[in-house]
Amino acid sequence: MESRTHAFVSTDSPLSGTPAAGSQGEQAFFAARTDLVDAVLRRITAPDGIGAVLLGEEGSGKTAVLRAVAHRASRTHHMVRIWASKRASTEPYRAIAFLLAELESEDTQHPLTIIRGVRALLEEQAEGRPVILAIDNAAHLDAESAMVISRLVIAGTASVLIAAESLRTMNTSFSDLWRDGDLECFDLPGLTRPQIRTIAAAALGAPVSAEAVELLELSSEGNARYLSAALEEMPHQGITLQGGAWVATSDRIVVSSAVMNSARSTLGALHECEQRIVRALAFAGSLPTLAVRQLASGPDVATDAPTGAPSDGPSDASSSAALRPGAEAAHLDALQPLIETGTSGGAGTVSLRSALFAAAVREQTTAGEAAMLHALLVGRSAVVDPAGPGRPVVDPAGLDPMLHADWLLAAGLPIPAGLSLGAARRCSFLGFHQRALFWASLHTDEDPERRLVAAAAALDLGHGNQAEALLAHDPETMAGTSVSSQIALLLLRSRTSRLTGGLPAVRVALLDDAEGHLARAERQPGTVGRPGRQLLECRGHVTLERAEDAAFTGDYAAVVRLLQGADRTGWTPDHETLGDGLLCEALALTDQQLAAAELALVLQGRLTASTTSRRVLDVTRLRIAAAQYAAGSADSAGSAAPGAATDARTSRPAGGHDTVQDFITGVGAALQGRPDRARALLLPVSRQLELLDPHGLLPLASAALAYSHAATGAGDAAIGHLPRAQAGRPTSWLATAVVSHLCAVSAGPRDPRSETAARLRLLAQAAETQGVSLLAMMHRLAEVRSGNTRAAGALAAAAGRVEGAYGAACALYAKAVGASDAELFARAMESAALAGDRGLSRECAAQALQTAQLSGGRGVLRDVQRRAGRLFGDTTDMELGAALERLTRREREVAQLVAAGENNRAIGLTIGVTTRTVEGHLYQIFSKLHVSARGELADLVQVGAR
Repeated sequence: MESRTHAFVSTDSPLSGTPAAGSQGEQAFFAARTDLVDAVLRRITAPDGIGAVLLGEEGSGKTAVLRAVAHRASRTHHMVRIWASKRASTEPYRAIAFLLAELESEDTQHPLTIIRGVRALLEEQAEGRPVILAIDNAAHLDAESAMVISRLVIAGTASVLIAAESLRTMNTSFSDLWRDGDLECFDLPGLTRPQIRTIAAAALGAPVSAEAVELLELSSEGNARYLSAALEEMPHQGITLQGGAWVATSDRIVVSSAVMNSARSTLGALHECEQRIVRALAFAGSLPTLAVRQLASGPDVATDAPTGAPSDGPSDASSSAALRPGAEAAHLDALQPLIETGTSGGAGTVSLRSALFAAAVREQTTAGEAAMLHALLVGRSAVVDPAGPGRPVVDPAGLDPMLHADWLLAAGLPIPAGLSLGAARRCSFLGFHQRALFWASLHTDEDPERRLVAAAAALDLGHGNQAEALLAHDPETMAGTSVSSQIALLLLRSRTSRLTGGLPAVRVALLDDAEGHLARAERQPGTVGRPGRQLLECRGHVTLERAEDAAFTGDYAAVVRLLQGADRTGWTPDHETLGDGLLCEALALTDQQLAAAELALVLQGRLTASTTSRRVLDVTRLRIAAAQYAAGSADSAGSAAPGAATDARTSRPAGGHDTVQDFITGVGAALQGRPDRARALLLPVSRQLELLDPHGLLPLASAALAYSHAATGAGDAAIGHLPRAQAGRPTSWLATAVVSHLCAVSAGPRDPRSETAARLRLLAQAAETQGVSLLAMMHRLAEVRSGNTRAAGALAAAAGRVEGAYGAACALYAKAVGASDAELFARAMESAALAGDRGLSRECAAQALQTAQLSGGRGVLRDVQRRAGRLFGDTTDMELGAALERLTRREREVAQLVAAGENNRAIGLTIGVTTRTVEGHLYQIFSKLHVSARGELADLVQVGAR
């Protein structure tokens, strides 16, 4: 038979094996395994099935899945649980001793009699039911027990369910069955982020922010057992409950006690030389292969090895150290499960497979040991070399500056000023802005470069006042610096001015000054006509800062002029991405939405590149969201990278879900009529932003939350979010306009509809003056939906300037409102659904049904019902709502009193009319709604009110 092995991944629910803290967490863990349990159960209970193997690392949940399958199978099969232990793995028949104890002594003297005896025993116990042997911890099954079990399986006496870490750890009799195709393997992969979020929310009893999920993932690496431990311990050190949601308070891996114990056990099983390699890799991130081989050969450490600052000497990984034949290979072989190889600069490198294990190793390494390792690898005279004086094993310049600085800090060693500055820059690139500010501020010298890096880190954190203080030094301080530093200072001051509410004229003057510095530098002898790379980069910086400032003020036409077709010679990858993001936003907001959508697709592919800094990645995703919204794909906006591949050197996910993406998707859901989804995403987003809001997103997140609550009738909850929506630091013209829009539509249920429509009309006029067609259309659409049908013409005009699916949907809706035509409303319903706006689509469906009912055309009504049913399923609520709209105000009042249980006399007294008049109203109501009894009317009113 052909062998079959496949990975089993549930797309809807988490896979796990260890329950989290609390019953809710436990239910979340176990409810997730339904599909997997079903698949394994089908395999082991199939008439021709031999069995299945559950494969996964320690803590992945194999045992829990095995138990769940065994419990389900026991309803129809005779289940026999067999547990193997490492301690008893050398004792013959130890795993099945409980079965042998039931046999007569003469049946246990020979393997053949044992097999016959066990088979007879199982047949007797099963009472005609099929037998399944469930074997846990199969790697430690003694050979004799494995032989008996395999013979029973081959003879057809039983099928088997095995849990093991890998095929190679199982007895060869079972791996032979797999190779013959008789056993099917099910791989249990690590938990994904959505699964971790579901489990964490259930275990902790509240929504969890994307940053907290990221921290849980880094602190568990998707291992169910480690996640359970993290959920118990991290509320005390890594995450906190903030306003009804769990948020992250740290960006560093949190090592739980379970991970610490596992790492301690792993280290304890290693040779001293192997421990040294593992500890060195834990601090360095990765090391050249030659250096690791030298450590594996067991070089002696000089007794006078220095423990001071790192050497600036050249790298010369000595291959002539005293190698002991065979020792190096043996040590490296022993480390294979823990390490992985790669390349850097054309040379081989070695690193630890698990960033979580590396963090645990660092925590279990004393400062003295860390200092000794640093001296051994980086210090002069660290290695005793018979061929000459000691030389450093690793060039310090080749180490990651952030990890190197952390290493020295852990070792209690001095950190050179140049290294701390390099660490700050590296942290900024990766998005660790708090750490970047720490390293940039570590030394108190007056180095202008250090101040610039610190100010940039403060701006990346959204701390404009702190950046302003850092940049407020005397101009003379910068006089002796490079042109690029002087330009950088001016550009940082321009960014700071935006964050602190400075006047646009001040920023224009700063940018003009930067242009002047650049022009003078380009006129220097030797650079005329041939500016160097540094000047070209500066030119890119200045162009992009002008474009960013224009976008901040809403001058998107200027953004297009600056960036479309601009000379990008010498631009860095960050420049390219930032420029295209700005251009994409400007095109989407004006009148080139199709071009913006195409550019957004290109950008999303580029955002996965490791050459893009975290800040640029985030702001670019925010900017292309406008193009995604216009294209009707707001849910995909910001999804820069599938999955969450983690960089083991930096412990930073290369891509995946985070607060920026949840923000984009949540605001899109609010705008497109999915309030429940919006609330689920935006509550943890807003709570996380209350701690740190580098991009000024909190007002917009709060406004979208308020609107989502208002859309479902929760007016009090909406009011609670409005103060945050209307406060905070200065934001861009676009953010301010969208916040104003959401606040206006949130106030709709409380304010007169005419007042809401008037506010939206003013916003639309401002957008039209600014030339922002997409936003003008959004305002006009809300104005019409708020009840001002006279604005349908203005909506049609605005939609006519917007390309793409959303513009087409709004144009159809405007035409339908103007004509009051059921077919047009039905077409608008379908177009809005294609554009992703479920709220508008549902409203169009209701209006199509109402218009069709009023027209009296049964064929039109049936056609609209059929088309609406394809999109929404049961349209009863819409039809009832439409029918109730046909009643007069007095008739609706009477119908509501009937639904409340009042009789005709009481209704007449309540509304001040005679009983006969009430009866007349009821006749009209019954005729319009096609009902014949008061109970039917009550049901209609209650359902229609929903």
